[in-house]
Amino acid sequence: MMPSAMNVYFSAVLSVWICQLDAVPLFSSMGELPEISGDEVQEVNVPVPLTEPERWHRMAKQLQNDVKTLRDEQFIRDFGETVNMSLFENERINTPVFKASDGCFLKNFSTERCLGHIYNILMWYKENLNYIERENLTPTLMNNVKHEMKRLLESINSQLQSKDLQVEDISSSLHAKSAWTQKAVTHSILFNLTNVMIHTCRAIPYLSKSKAGHSQRTKNKIKTDWISDKN
Repeated sequence: MMPSAMNVYFSAVLSVWICQLDAVPLFSSMGELPEISGDEVQEVNVPVPLTEPERWHRMAKQLQNDVKTLRDEQFIRDFGETVNMSLFENERINTPVFKASDGCFLKNFSTERCLGHIYNILMWYKENLNYIERENLTPTLMNNVKHEMKRLLESINSQLQSKDLQVEDISSSLHAKSAWTQKAVTHSILFNLTNVMIHTCRAIPYLSKSKAGHSQRTKNKIKTDWISDKN
């Protein structure tokens, strides 16, 4: 074969080979792409919104923890780390706490009465938080307590208005005639408020339950919680 003819032949073969390369899919050199069917798409778990009692309980639990921390901080600072808090039982002044007639305890649990008394009692502590603020405890905790109590009271108040329940005022004045009395009053407020929040956290989950068809089951559940969470 003449040189010119050979050149023409090889040029034709090269053109055919290049055309075959162009016809190969681009992703073939990258491996096979996985096939995804509609059945294999994972479902996205959408968070379920909290119910009103669940939202209250979360706020109340955080408030309880922060108040308890302030209580312990003030007690250790003013009375010493080695002193037993139970020794101060006779030194504490009376501040609002839950009574059996408030409807927040096991024997006579009442949604209407309990809700109103939670609001009344917490309002008293909110109005007297300035007494605690003067003690120069951890500022962040103090601000958290004020904010959490405000939010919880606003939520409960909206429920009180929707139920058209009457709210009674609790009036009480605090006076400290000496440095020792000042410390005792501060301890009393924080100690009693901690206990108030413990009972509030126990009661809140049952405030939305109706009496019809649920009263006995509700009482049994409350009884279990009261026994397992005494402290």
